[in-house]
Amino acid sequence: MYTYETFASGGSFTLLRPVFYSFLLVVLALFIIVLLPKALNRFMNGFAIASLSIFSIFLSGQLLFFDAIIVDELGLGGDGVSTILFLAIAVLGVANPIIYFIR
Repeated sequence: MYTYETFASGGSFTLLRPVFYSFLLVVLALFIIVLLPKALNRFMNGFAIASLSIFSIFLSGQLLFFDAIIVDELGLGGDGVSTILFLAIAVLGVANPIIYFIR
């Protein structure tokens, strides 16, 4: 039915999963930078931390929304892994500015 069989695996739409992993990698890298001592992360300020976190949460939320639209149009099942990845991105995205401004 599809041009590529890898769009759906096990009845779930998994094409956008690598994009979620990329966002999670960015937010994890930002989390590690926030945890470093102030002397090592001189190039990051509060505005950069907050804006990158908000940007990541917003874009991954949009991605999850469009993923749901695509799944509905194709008649496939939703991808639970993508939802869990979005929740992890949201939790880390909220934690990054909080940890930065507390330290």
